[in-house]
Amino acid sequence: MRNPPEEHSLAVWIWPRALPLREIFGVAWDDPEIRARFLTLTGQWHTRHPSPRPDPGPGDGPRPGQWMWHPPAHSIYDSHTYEESGDDWLEVAVRMENADYFPGHCRIEASLTVACRCDSPHDRHTIVETRWRSAGPAAALEALTTVLRDTDQWLAGSRRPDWWRRRSGLV
Repeated sequence: MRNPPEEHSLAVWIWPRALPLREIFGVAWDDPEIRARFLTLTGQWHTRHPSPRPDPGPGDGPRPGQWMWHPPAHSIYDSHTYEESGDDWLEVAVRMENADYFPGHCRIEASLTVACRCDSPHDRHTIVETRWRSAGPAAALEALTTVLRDTDQWLAGSRRPDWWRRRSGLV
């Protein structure tokens, strides 16, 4: 992951089916229909966008389809990084987190970033992003559906960082 959240070093890779959604987002996420819908959405997203890198094998990093979870934090995320020659890259990331100051609310967001090529490098440029806040699991899953569709549209344009850099005027 090229664009990790600050607490990335505390996170563990975990399969979506093993995520303790109740612990992360609250008791309402314990509903079997909510869990099934979440697993369907994450599974479909990974089917449409398989990991761009090969399976690293046991103990060598995340396996394709795994998400990051920050125990005991109330946050999960996933990302795909598309590497190019010359240390160029494009990354799409999806994140869900509990909005602690609003019980039962979740923030769902996605971003598409590219490597910085400026004279004074600052690591990356965010090309496009989307953010939602929702109350309750049904609304959060609707927001996740929308966010994942946005990433589908972004990646349908291109998975090449140079294409996105030109499109955004970052030549």
